[in-house]
Amino acid sequence: MNIYALSSGRGPSGIAIVRISGKDTLKVCKNLTKLKEIKSNEVNYCQFYDPKNNKIIDPEALLLWFPGPNSYTGDDLAEFQVHGSNAVINALLKALSEQDNCRLAEPGEFTKIAFQNDKIDLLKAESIGDLIHAETELQRNQAVKLVQGNASNYYNDLREKLIKSLSYIEAKIDFAEDDLPEKVLKEVQNSIKEIQKDINKIIEDNKIGEKIRDGFRVSITGEVNAGKSSLLNLIAKRDVAIVSDEAGTTRDVIETYLNIDGYPVILADTAGIRDAKNEVEKKVYL
Repeated sequence: MNIYALSSGRGPSGIAIVRISGKDTLKVCKNLTKLKEIKSNEVNYCQFYDPKNNKIIDPEALLLWFPGPNSYTGDDLAEFQVHGSNAVINALLKALSEQDNCRLAEPGEFTKIAFQNDKIDLLKAESIGDLIHAETELQRNQAVKLVQGNASNYYNDLREKLIKSLSYIEAKIDFAEDDLPEKVLKEVQNSIKEIQKDINKIIEDNKIGEKIRDGFRVSITGEVNAGKSSLLNLIAKRDVAIVSDEAGTTRDVIETYLNIDGYPVILADTAGIRDAKNEVEKKVYL
């Protein structure tokens, strides 16, 4: 089955990118462009047609063709770069849906296929999603490092060290009568201690990577009329919360997303701390 999807944002825009992957990708490309020869790993200038009525969908477009396994998914893959109006996008997606063995891709399915075809590991698959959704510089830098394989290389190095140490330990058990050099056993012991230290560092990092990805949650708490809502508006540089001299103005938690020096922060304004005087407040403070 061939899968296709709009890979860029919804229009209108200058350019929209539609991606298709599967064993019949080249056939579909020829059906929609009427090109007899499509060059791989190059930009092909073309027109896109609706095969049902031969009407032009886009008179000036680009086609990029990547034969598997040298593609993002590992299967045959093509990218259509067309004008980004919703009308062009909808017409092209409709034409693709009418091709044999073609269906709309599920969210993240291209990356899922890349993972299944051993083009990327699980960490990289997750980091691609992080890079797409990055909103701050720290989030972007963290995702880039993961995409480049920094974390995977680090964990793979730990794994290789563990396997090597395990092989020496098993050799000592299986061939007890053949004395292994004392130096080797000492090196294994030191190696295991170093691995333990590295693993402890990972466990005790206070999930800093997760906090950078999901954002630091900060609550402003205090007594009524202490200026919590005013502080929230000041930090956010806009009127997020209603400010009033009347006690109990803020009843529900009001959250706003901030980028503070590259750190993603979810800042929450809370109701003032006081004894509830009516039924509404009692329910809010429960």
